[in-house]
Amino acid sequence: MAFEISIFLKNKITHLEEITGVLKNNEVNIRSLMLTNINHGWGVVNLLVDAPEKAYKVLSEAGNSVVMREVIALEMKNETGGLDELLLKISRAGIHIESAYSRLISDNKTAILIIEVPDVIEASKRLKQKNIKIIKDSLVYGN
Repeated sequence: MAFEISIFLKNKITHLEEITGVLKNNEVNIRSLMLTNINHGWGVVNLLVDAPEKAYKVLSEAGNSVVMREVIALEMKNETGGLDELLLKISRAGIHIESAYSRLISDNKTAILIIEVPDVIEASKRLKQKNIKIIKDSLVYGN
């Protein structure tokens, strides 16, 4: 399974650059990013990186509030309706999605949907029962 790094941050001009600078200086490649404003000047940045354990360590050591959470990466057709088709299958498997974002891998034109779910183990079991392909970490991280 893949892991996502989430950082709680103050919504100010330089904070995101401080995060990306720490990762750059420690040779961690960001594969996907989702920035969400929460309220009252705070936000969360969710990152898919090529080395999640290393990213968690260096960001924590730099004084950030960091969480590493397991997510599920699913193969999606890179064509009109590809997302809709996959979401219907996920829904029919009885899986609730708490948050999601996608990523395109240009080398082989593979599209990936990253989903956060309440129970990764149960969701993975249901996805496999419905023959929905879970992407290998090496493809997700780009290694």
